[in-house]
Amino acid sequence: MTKRWILPVIVVLGAVSIWGILSFNKPPELNNSEDQQTVATVNGEPISVDEFMLLLNNNYVARTFNYFANTHGVNDFKHFWTSTYGGEKPIEYAKQLTLKEFIRIKSEQSLMKQYGVASDISYKSLLNDREAENKRRQQAVDNNQVIYGPQTYSEYQYFTHVFTNNVLALKKSLGQTKFAIDDNMLKDAYERLKEEYFIESYQIKVEKMSITKSQNAVAVMRGVQEELQNGESMGNLQDTRTDLIVETQTFDGLTAKTDYELNPQLLEEAQKLEVGEISGIIDENNALTLIRCVENKERGYQPFQLVKEQVKFILLDKKYEELVQREMEHADVKINESVFNQLSVEQ
Repeated sequence: MTKRWILPVIVVLGAVSIWGILSFNKPPELNNSEDQQTVATVNGEPISVDEFMLLLNNNYVARTFNYFANTHGVNDFKHFWTSTYGGEKPIEYAKQLTLKEFIRIKSEQSLMKQYGVASDISYKSLLNDREAENKRRQQAVDNNQVIYGPQTYSEYQYFTHVFTNNVLALKKSLGQTKFAIDDNMLKDAYERLKEEYFIESYQIKVEKMSITKSQNAVAVMRGVQEELQNGESMGNLQDTRTDLIVETQTFDGLTAKTDYELNPQLLEEAQKLEVGEISGIIDENNALTLIRCVENKERGYQPFQLVKEQVKFILLDKKYEELVQREMEHADVKINESVFNQLSVEQ
């Protein structure tokens, strides 16, 4: 039976590491027809079993462990994926998160198709392209030629590589057509944004403590945060744990564009802090981070002409997000329940 959903969803894409040794089980009866290979469709675009598993595997295993550990106090994971905790099943939680992410992905891919960024958005086409790209890379290596990135793309690496590049290409296309932005729009946006993004000659120096995301990372950082607030130094805390990384980072006008593109949450938190203040836990780039402000010097604003392209970048991002959210809110989602309900995790 196929179930039809119209879902308004706000999704943050993210990738987290896998905890433990897990494989995702595709029942043997899901090996034949195209319908049996389809978990759901979004506006008619199919989500195959393999691509659904790929994202569940890479994006939502550790998140599911963390959620049930923090929300339900789960610490015995022996029969985790077949158990129920407080009326919630881990496998259903992970599948729903994956489905929500795919509603966004397929909405964006449909826009890519509509605006000529991608002609074929099927997973089969992606796998064929990956195979050809890996052959090209291997030939380059054999011929002692320089290649950029990995020698061989895994399915997940290639999926994220292609999707990320296509999103950038889509934004560029929209910026030249649907979102054509004139100078008056940019000047208005600059006035709204300058206090947040364009303070001139500022310098913010922070101590930064990070840990790679894992099952226990949130609990570790909460403990670290409490000790920092009680006056402990980051250096002393690092001496007690080898998995904590401590470093100093400076944010200023020269690093602003890179900071905004690579570490937007970290930059935002740093700009809020007074000297001596400690941030909340920042979840970014597959790591959890705490920062303490060491120095904060601010004065004036960067002139409009100097930051014009950054203003355009921020405005385009905002318009793009609004467009994607509208697409998601009106998405026609049909779930192939006979397939969706059978997807499971073997531990």
